[in-house]
Amino acid sequence: MYNCELISLKKNKADREALEGIMDAVSAELSSGGVALKKTSQVSPKDLSAQVFNSLCAGEADMFIIMNAVDSSGDESFRKNFYDLIGRLEARVVKDEAHKNLAPKLKISSIPDIKGSKGYCFSLCGVRFIALPESPSAPLELISEGVKKADEVFERLREQYPEGVYFTDKSGIEADPALNRSVTLTELKPQKKQGFIKSFIPLKEDSRRMKTRKIIVLIAIVAFIGALIYVLDFYIFGPMRNNAVTSEIQSIAYNKSGDDNEENGPAQDWDALKEVNEEIVGWITIPDTVVDYPVLEHTGDDRYHQYYIDRSYKKGGTEYGSIFIDYRSTDSTKSRNVIMHGHNMRDGSQFHTLLNYSHEGDLKGDLEYYREHPIVIFNTPDGDAKYKIISVFKTSTRYEHGEFFNYMQGEFNSDAEFMNFVYNTRIRSMFDIPVTVNENDQIITLSTCCYEFYEWRCVLVARKIRPGESESVDVDLAELNSSPLFPDVYYERYGNTRPDPGTFKKAYEDGKVSWYDGKGDLKGSEDLTATLAANPTDPPTEKPKPGETKPTDPPPVTYYPVTFCNYDGSQFAAYNVREGDPLPIPDGTPTLPEDDSYRYEFTGWDLNIEGVDINSINVGLNIYPNFKAIPK
Repeated sequence: MYNCELISLKKNKADREALEGIMDAVSAELSSGGVALKKTSQVSPKDLSAQVFNSLCAGEADMFIIMNAVDSSGDESFRKNFYDLIGRLEARVVKDEAHKNLAPKLKISSIPDIKGSKGYCFSLCGVRFIALPESPSAPLELISEGVKKADEVFERLREQYPEGVYFTDKSGIEADPALNRSVTLTELKPQKKQGFIKSFIPLKEDSRRMKTRKIIVLIAIVAFIGALIYVLDFYIFGPMRNNAVTSEIQSIAYNKSGDDNEENGPAQDWDALKEVNEEIVGWITIPDTVVDYPVLEHTGDDRYHQYYIDRSYKKGGTEYGSIFIDYRSTDSTKSRNVIMHGHNMRDGSQFHTLLNYSHEGDLKGDLEYYREHPIVIFNTPDGDAKYKIISVFKTSTRYEHGEFFNYMQGEFNSDAEFMNFVYNTRIRSMFDIPVTVNENDQIITLSTCCYEFYEWRCVLVARKIRPGESESVDVDLAELNSSPLFPDVYYERYGNTRPDPGTFKKAYEDGKVSWYDGKGDLKGSEDLTATLAANPTDPPTEKPKPGETKPTDPPPVTYYPVTFCNYDGSQFAAYNVREGDPLPIPDGTPTLPEDDSYRYEFTGWDLNIEGVDINSINVGLNIYPNFKAIPK
């Protein structure tokens, strides 16, 4: 006779009362079939293993009937509810010399058509387990029928699987059935309900599947903690550290000695700032914004390395970086165009403020914001100065986006070139601003990242207030520019044709420039030296040595047309590449239409062109795509 424990996997009050109401009838029905009902319990699926092992250890049962174990999903619900129990039972099987390279598996069998539903059964060394389907009604008949049909299954399997176990090799192939007969088990110990730690730490007695599950959970927990630390650092602790560092240098800058003539002296304490870092060369402020930072300049910066892009003024590493002067402003703070870079930080610090003039994701200006912030202050040890904004624009730095305006030009070969540069900033501006400019002015350029297109920049340009000039701007006269000039990629996405910008001289002659107040007779070439560069990070023409005459024309540069073609010979992308520069590779993937037999996969551009050095172009090229034919 089997001693039976009846377990229900549902723990609500209605189930408990229904089960208690039929216990006498269930006990009598089981007894007639040679089964003695010794115990009933209700547990959740996660506690099933501990309940079974504790009953086995106490010798209370050698048959377990589990009610509500299988729902309408069948196999899926059975695996979910019994995954842990089966793994723990299999882990109890001792692998002696004959079994050491084999894996023990319980023989799980289905019980068809128990009151129209499917159940499951398995055994281990004489202990039987019967998993019954859910039954909203007639639980007594379900138990009776389930036990009888399970007994038929056990009898059918008795000869081949006498202990309810079989063994497989590493390939999952079942081993010699004779090995199924000699099975021993490890000693049973009571299963205590696991605490939080034991629920996630792999234990020696855990089954291989349970260890795998715990390891996966641990990896997920570690990944979650890592992500949480990153998020907290990025959004909370990082900004806190940066604010502390910024507040410290601001306190040093503005904590002046209190001399009698302090009101007429410089705004910043340059002696104190230079003691902190000799490479602090300026201080940038946009009134009534968070922009109030030291400006750094590092000797030795070039196109490949910009020291303060990821360092604070203390020279320690930080993702916030510093505001720093571009190496192409070769005369430092006295350059004709002082170019400054700063990160666009999500917490609003560094140069994120520039995106308030033209909000991120938008290609229009915020006129009200400009009217409230038309002035930039840029102070240096040589003196304090204010600058009137003349342009705010967004532009690209990528070949793939077509013609780009290289605003990173710090020095100019002639007044004509300088004014053509200013003209190019203004025709791209989101605003028409009532501030004049001429060839005697100095400008500053502030640059940060924006993301309307890949690798775009938001740029603010301002010119220095002249001696004796009022610092006020009649901002009411400022208007939104109805058609600012953008790179080709803008027109490809939004339609229309990109206009020819022309040059300053031509626009001035045609009466299209109202903001110029210079002498008008500009000497030298208008060609923008940096704009001609094939790479937007190419340095400008070298600054002349002291005493040398500045050339009026840039040195001649040769460009070669390079066309990337589609499968049919049409243009995919086209560039003018400066002689000796490497070949730019376009973004995107050309496609070849499939036919009845094949589809075609792009495998790269055909760059094996005889006699051509792809890393040093000196000839015009047509380049075609390679495709791999894949049978359907």
